[in-house]
Amino acid sequence: MHLLDYPRRLLSIAETVNRWAGALAALDRTRRAKVARYAETIAETLARAARHSARLMAAPNDKMAERGLVREFGRITGYLETLVGVLQHHLDGRKLAGVKRRLEQLGPCGTLAASDATVAKIRADRLLAAEGYFRALADSLRV
Repeated sequence: MHLLDYPRRLLSIAETVNRWAGALAALDRTRRAKVARYAETIAETLARAARHSARLMAAPNDKMAERGLVREFGRITGYLETLVGVLQHHLDGRKLAGVKRRLEQLGPCGTLAASDATVAKIRADRLLAAEGYFRALADSLRV
């Protein structure tokens, strides 16, 4: 998958997972706390990805920012897969199937060519919106 597609797909997954808050409230306290920790970790990782994205928009040839963005996207994918695994037996199969399908679509992300004029289209706002959804989910589970 192209690096530019990640923010949109991550936002879509975040919106879906956030809608599960009601169903997740029925989990036992320990499992809710675990899911909240994952959601918080994903949110922190999204915030780092947004910072790398902003650096890359300011300087399209910044290879460190590009590598950092790819690294954070890989982490997010791993955290989301773990989160879905934790919830496997606690949510309706249809809900999980949609997110699993989206996770499969994420796949490994490519890199941007230094001359790629579309680098400015990396949407840090989508990453920050996804971060907000995961923070809201974590907050709702800690109440």
